[in-house]
Amino acid sequence: MRLRLLLASASVLAIAGAANAGSFVFTNDTDWDQGTYASTNSGPPGADDQVQLNPGITTQFNYLWIAASGRDSAILIDTSHDDPDGFVSLADDAAGNGAVIGEYLTRPNGRAGNPSRTTVDLNGDVWIGNRNESSGGMGSVVKVSATPGAGTTSSGIWNGSSFDRLNWSNAGGADNNGGTSTADDVAIQQYVRTAGTNNRTIAIDANNDVWVGGFGNKMHQRIDGNTGATDPAFDLSPGGYGGLIDGNGVLWSSGWSTNRTARYDTINGVQLADAVTPNGGDRSYGLGIDSQGNVWNSHLNTRLSKFAPDGTHLGTFAGGGNGGRGVTVTPDDNVWVANSFSSTVSRFDNAGNLIKTIGVGSTPTGISVDSNGKVWVTNQGSNNVMRIDPQGGGDNKGAVELTVDLGAGARPYNYSDMTGSVVGGVTNPSGTWRNVVDSGMLGSLWDKIMWNQEAEGSIPAGTGIVVEARFADTLLDLGGATWASYGQMDDLTGMTGRFAEILVTLTRPGTPGAPTPVLSDLKLTTKTTVVPLPMPAWLLLTGLFGLFGAGRLRSRSS
Repeated sequence: MRLRLLLASASVLAIAGAANAGSFVFTNDTDWDQGTYASTNSGPPGADDQVQLNPGITTQFNYLWIAASGRDSAILIDTSHDDPDGFVSLADDAAGNGAVIGEYLTRPNGRAGNPSRTTVDLNGDVWIGNRNESSGGMGSVVKVSATPGAGTTSSGIWNGSSFDRLNWSNAGGADNNGGTSTADDVAIQQYVRTAGTNNRTIAIDANNDVWVGGFGNKMHQRIDGNTGATDPAFDLSPGGYGGLIDGNGVLWSSGWSTNRTARYDTINGVQLADAVTPNGGDRSYGLGIDSQGNVWNSHLNTRLSKFAPDGTHLGTFAGGGNGGRGVTVTPDDNVWVANSFSSTVSRFDNAGNLIKTIGVGSTPTGISVDSNGKVWVTNQGSNNVMRIDPQGGGDNKGAVELTVDLGAGARPYNYSDMTGSVVGGVTNPSGTWRNVVDSGMLGSLWDKIMWNQEAEGSIPAGTGIVVEARFADTLLDLGGATWASYGQMDDLTGMTGRFAEILVTLTRPGTPGAPTPVLSDLKLTTKTTVVPLPMPAWLLLTGLFGLFGAGRLRSRSS
């Protein structure tokens, strides 16, 4: 990392060898490359010298959320984990200290579970539907945080039956009707009883609220993503199975036993015409969406359909396996389908041509793309999850490069968004750039933050740039510090600490062809005059490991 620390004039250095106020400036490719991009880039070297969104956005999170239907839990995986053997066993230290981050109950004791769908929100947290819950004519969903903060939470270490899953006693039935008052794990943030029974459909909108649909009674409703408050429910027959919300705010909810997928305008509150696959024998199952807003629908009879954003049927294609369930789309607009009955994954180009069929574990169901554009598949029958590298494996590319054992009884299911690639790539496209700077001085007084002062900076209508920062004297403390948002020329009065972490979030509309905002420059200044402290390399590496390893994901300010 090359920081451009501009010290004040040498004449001021007469104060007992002290260093003076300095500036950290980011304005060209070399500067931006000091930080970390997630679905963003700085353009070709020497060309753009700016931060903008990638044309094909995946997700900014290095997380995979797995619905472990057989253990009534959710398992959190670090998608950036690598293993030289390509396999993480339950005996490996990595199972608890790298690949698996934690395991969390999805229902209180005494309540029905069997989670099968997941959807990741704009903070990297997950909402999960419990498909067996229908008591009292109501279903249930749970929200689990990827960054629970202070308190007791799962360590992710295998204990013989789970990855250190904590109890949710539900003493006296306290949480029967909603709430998490008796959950031991602070990561479990919401438990909501819903009008829909046997919930399958679950999707996040651009406001970070969750839409849930019951397969049992077809009732759908919106749930506030922060408070868990529910809106009045409505019947969205024949939906209630797979689900997603596109860049136009339209909820797609597949029908399973029919050839129809229900559509609902979440912005205007209007039910739209169904998307219909010709030949009524097709079951509308899993859903995925590409960069042009086209929705891809898998069918159990080895077929794959493509629909335009307005619901027009564009074609149905023969698959490379049997029992299509989960669907995902990689940044190259290739479409991937998990085939449960043939234990394969099919890869199609965007015209529906089969590129390759890849053998995976037993009964694959869920499939998603991670922040590196790699594909993950959950194998229900073999209790594991596999990562496929679309660029590796020889002919036509694509091969399994990592397998993570989830333990007996996991039965991973979820053919829905496990990584946040739908909400972060299509529903509300977003990406980040982040960096940590070191003033070299304990207790540094920070002065100003300025950004987009150059003419090249722009925020077109409908797009956005949010610049946040936090400060601390150690890297470990920095990971727990509170984020604050700053305008284009704000004072940092009262902000102190040797280190500053900067986080820039860029957003654009989910409609195809929408422009990207541009961050042309960013500058932080300090006003402290103290003796600088050296930072040994080992301290930097240790601190960074704690910051990015233990924290892994920022908690976004709402």
